[in-house]
Amino acid sequence: MDNSDEIRALPDERLIEMLRSGEEAAFGVLADRYRPMTDNAVKRFEPSFSGLEGDAVWGEDDLKQSAALALYRAAMTYDPEKKGAEVRFGLYAKICVNNALISELRKAKTEAERRRRRREQERNTPKRDDPLEQLISSEQSKALTGAIRSALTPLERSVFDRYITGMSVEQIAGALGRTSKSVSNALYRMKVKIKGLLQTKF
Repeated sequence: MDNSDEIRALPDERLIEMLRSGEEAAFGVLADRYRPMTDNAVKRFEPSFSGLEGDAVWGEDDLKQSAALALYRAAMTYDPEKKGAEVRFGLYAKICVNNALISELRKAKTEAERRRRRREQERNTPKRDDPLEQLISSEQSKALTGAIRSALTPLERSVFDRYITGMSVEQIAGALGRTSKSVSNALYRMKVKIKGLLQTKF
């Protein structure tokens, strides 16, 4: 039997001692030993994460990493004498993994709700103070378009032409091969310039 076989044959308590002494290979054995448990936990929770409104922040790989981290924390905090002989490491680890995934699900739900409220607020917020919205709704927009486009940089013109068709920042960024931050900055500069033009024209 080689050294790796010997390690795999060790009981949980001995592997935990080795891990706490700095032998990271011991955790690999524990992770393999409890992979059915962590994989089952991930399968139970994954539908709840993927069912959240909007883009799923958590994928299967993220959940597996979270479960593995919870297992690692369980190994580092397990105290059989404190917990009592009736609580084996396997049960303690299962509780820790499930609690960790429950905690992550709560945070993900909170974030999804925050995003939903922000989108709702954006839809319901009057845009009368937005110079771009003023331009789009103005009867004189055609007359102003030429003057505005001439005042913009090439990037700003590309963003402007797409923004007035109703494209979102993310859609414009994808179309232009730019970051969302770059497009948002261009929009800000455009609004400053357009606001000045609207003040002089109206």
